[in-house]
Amino acid sequence: MADIADRIVEIIAKEAKLDASKLTLDTRLEELKIESLDLVQILFAIEDEFDVYVPYNDEAYKLETLRDVVDGVNRLIAEKQGEAAPKS
Repeated sequence: MADIADRIVEIIAKEAKLDASKLTLDTRLEELKIESLDLVQILFAIEDEFDVYVPYNDEAYKLETLRDVVDGVNRLIAEKQGEAAPKS
């Protein structure tokens, strides 16, 4: 999970032009003052990096902190792997 978290922090820092060393999993997205267009770019970059679709309007995937983003991506990856598993 740490690898996924590190990659997500790197994506957010790069796209929002922030210092990654100042971001923690408890950082609130609201505090980062990310413009909506930048947020869309971040979501696209995360989707590309992990080959998932982030349903940002879904209540099950509330994105308030970086931890929420990491947890959500982990769930999406797990769901995708579950779909890819052969059915008995």
